[in-house]
Amino acid sequence: MILVIGSGVAGLSCAIAAAHAAAGTELEVRLVAPGDLATGDAAVGGSTVLAQGGIAASIGAGDRWQDHLADTLAAGAGIVAADAAELLVREGADAVRRLIAAGLDVDRAPDGAPALGLEAAHGRPRIVHAGGDRTGAVLHAQLLGEAHRLAAAGRLVLASGRRAVELVVEGGAVRGAVLAAAGETGRTVGAEATNGGGHGGSVLSPGAEVVERVRADAVVLATGGYAGLYPRTSNRAGARGEGVVLAARAGALVADLEFVQFHPTVIAGTGSLVSEAVRGAGAVLRDGAGRRFMALQDPRAELAPRDVVSRAIHRVLRERGEDRVWLDATVIERAEGDGTLARRFPAISAAMRSHGLDWAREPVPVVPAAHYAMGGVASDTDGRSTLPGLFVAGETASTGVQGANRLASNSLLEGLVFGARAGRAAAAFASAAPGARRWETRGATLPALAESAVEASRLVEASRARGTDGGVFAARGATAHGAAARGAAAPGTAFAPLTEPANIAPRYAPLDIAPIMDAPMTGALLPGGPIAGASRAAAPTGAAECPVTGRGEAAVAAMLGAELGIERDAAGLERAAAVFRAASGPVADLAEMIRIAALARTESRGAHARADFPERDPAQAHRTAFRFVFPDTPARTAVPDTHVPDARAWSELARAS
Repeated sequence: MILVIGSGVAGLSCAIAAAHAAAGTELEVRLVAPGDLATGDAAVGGSTVLAQGGIAASIGAGDRWQDHLADTLAAGAGIVAADAAELLVREGADAVRRLIAAGLDVDRAPDGAPALGLEAAHGRPRIVHAGGDRTGAVLHAQLLGEAHRLAAAGRLVLASGRRAVELVVEGGAVRGAVLAAAGETGRTVGAEATNGGGHGGSVLSPGAEVVERVRADAVVLATGGYAGLYPRTSNRAGARGEGVVLAARAGALVADLEFVQFHPTVIAGTGSLVSEAVRGAGAVLRDGAGRRFMALQDPRAELAPRDVVSRAIHRVLRERGEDRVWLDATVIERAEGDGTLARRFPAISAAMRSHGLDWAREPVPVVPAAHYAMGGVASDTDGRSTLPGLFVAGETASTGVQGANRLASNSLLEGLVFGARAGRAAAAFASAAPGARRWETRGATLPALAESAVEASRLVEASRARGTDGGVFAARGATAHGAAARGAAAPGTAFAPLTEPANIAPRYAPLDIAPIMDAPMTGALLPGGPIAGASRAAAPTGAAECPVTGRGEAAVAAMLGAELGIERDAAGLERAAAVFRAASGPVADLAEMIRIAALARTESRGAHARADFPERDPAQAHRTAFRFVFPDTPARTAVPDTHVPDARAWSELARAS
């Protein structure tokens, strides 16, 4: 069996590709989703259905994949894995052409060709739209329709209302997952106050309903990113990095967690995003005095990369003591006629009306909000993690393709390309004869990270004891553009998951983990000001807060927004440590992993800005990876197995790895 967990663009692309690759075999492909796959509800679509901007692809006359690659490398701020990025833009253009040929209802120009839009940091118009600003929803509907056709033909099994809460790890390899019932919002039932485990550790709470433990020959995590952890976010509440935590608890390498992209334009006081395409069409940003400020910040003005625009807004707000800037799209309406905004951006126009705003006649208030995570589970370009049997895809994965800052409209493309690649690779791995099944990486990037990564102790339980200290090292990973770091293994290397700290000189000095505060988290003043239980009115930028449950999670989310937002510094990161270690569960675990990664990168690059290290450091032009240790390992969840792969295959795999 191939078990695909997640039903956004990456999960669907993976399941579809795996089903096609497994045709003619007895290999089962099962797709698990937190929502209802029959109706395609919000929990099924995740962040994919919210995508407004479109799909970046070099399919226009005169455009070349090399040009798209150059823009991707430039936006990624010097640490993009060029091998992955080349695959993205070359295979992505072909994938988009196939989708259009298969019936994807893209917006058309007067001559009948796909209409191509311009977005920030692209050198030319290359953004394919469908349904105006509903590209993600239209794309998701087409992929879900294909999944249903495969299911009707008996080639794909669809399992609704399920969420993975534990990876089954035996003999150093992933052999399945424990599934629990998901609630109406896509959250695991009873998962608000959790305690996890070590290798294969659970993110399951005592009150959650365990459904089954599914044995699988290959598991693919495509559960999305973690921007939804933040109190101000454009993501759905379910985007909390659960797949990243599951993989990290099982012993997989994670990378680039410090890089969280903030979208510059979310309607203030809401989670409603205003697509980059609006600025591409001519909208401008103004401060509270009505002055346009981006032209003074960057020669590309409003079309600078997202990290540049978000930081510029952040600084304007801080300097002026204001809580919002203003997006002026009236220039588009005046230039192209009444009704232009409603016609070109119907979903955004509807959102404006629902919030009592008339953007055709007046500027509207916007703020930056957490939008996309470049970091995730370290993988090669076929989705292989450092744990045999575990594949990852989409925003859950960190292939290095996005570098330190994602180029606009490359996310749907990433899900299409690398989701399909993971599906085909998982099918090849799972269907191989026992003696031929090997776990070999593709490309130089993952071996470089695995060779140079070091263990980092999460100290979930130990840090609660006063006076317990630990050390964290960040080591040099892959260098810019995917070249191998010193001493890195060659492409195609077969390796087992790391069990000891890598035997290399640390790239940075040890970071002291101070004892946590004794005071319980009750919403009282913490160092740096009131954090826990901050209300929407107190939010400095006015964006909507992601729903969080329980005082511990609320404190963690608020501290993420306060100290790990657009700009960070060492003092704030140390304040955050006390809050993160006082809480428990997957949210606190992931927040602490992000904090450690941010503390280790002592420079400003892409979406990671350090106020105490404001410049780029050429010596840090590389990705950074960690293997985290979770000492609080509970007993394995005892539920029946529903599928058992050939034991001979696993013994062969163990020997090969």
